[in-house]
Amino acid sequence: MALQQSKYHDPRTFKMTPAMIRARRPFFWKNAATFAVLSTITVSIYAYTYSFLGKDDFSDVPIPPITEEELTKLKKEYMAEQAANKK
Repeated sequence: MALQQSKYHDPRTFKMTPAMIRARRPFFWKNAATFAVLSTITVSIYAYTYSFLGKDDFSDVPIPPITEEELTKLKKEYMAEQAANKK
């Protein structure tokens, strides 16, 4: 089954026809207000989460013990990475 051409879009440019614009006009402001409310809620949740996590120092997370030998090896790897990134 092939897709049928919509009566509400110009077949050459795919722009909305005047009939489609008239049909959507009554809903524009309601849709814009809904978008603004939902966007505000989403941004507020992200901002609250980011600010809350920024205050956490993660002191309650146990850190596994590491030997001096492993620490030295990790430092060498880190320094090699930093030197490679500078080039």
